[in-house]
Amino acid sequence: MSSVKNYTSIDLASNALLLIGEETISSFTDDSTAALVAANLYEPTFEALLTVHPWRFASSKATLSRLTATPVNQWDYAFQLPADFLVAQHVDSDIMNYQIYGSKLYSNQTSIVLDYTFKPDESLLPAYFAEVLEYKLASVFAIPITESATKGEYYAELAEKMLTKAKQIDSSATPSIVPNEESPLIGGRA
Repeated sequence: MSSVKNYTSIDLASNALLLIGEETISSFTDDSTAALVAANLYEPTFEALLTVHPWRFASSKATLSRLTATPVNQWDYAFQLPADFLVAQHVDSDIMNYQIYGSKLYSNQTSIVLDYTFKPDESLLPAYFAEVLEYKLASVFAIPITESATKGEYYAELAEKMLTKAKQIDSSATPSIVPNEESPLIGGRA
């Protein structure tokens, strides 16, 4: 597995700025166009990238707290989503019917266990994700800073290629399902 470098948001934004030929920043409040662009586009770009894949380093599991108020729609129960919730990955294997509205999940089940994506601190990002984020930021920063759509498109293409590789690396952190020894498929081999 890839090592963690202890990145900061400023490190990642500055590296993206370097990619497009811009000076680095020391803060999102620096008096420069680069800092203004980074301050406004960094967080939404980071959060959007976290939601495109069930990243293992940004995954959590929680038993949701059931709320006392009865929903006004077709659902029997409402549950509070975790404060750090970004997107649902998986809800209990036997629950197929639920909906999320705002900060609540609605279902007819009496209890819910949710696998979800949260936003980790940048210092915990693996190198493969940090690199994708830097290239994605470069693609987003390019037009407002350099006024070059070509440069933005170039980094967007590189980010997509790196995203594919990062997903593969991240997915390899999840073990494959091993067949049960009592399976008729395995038993038939003997």
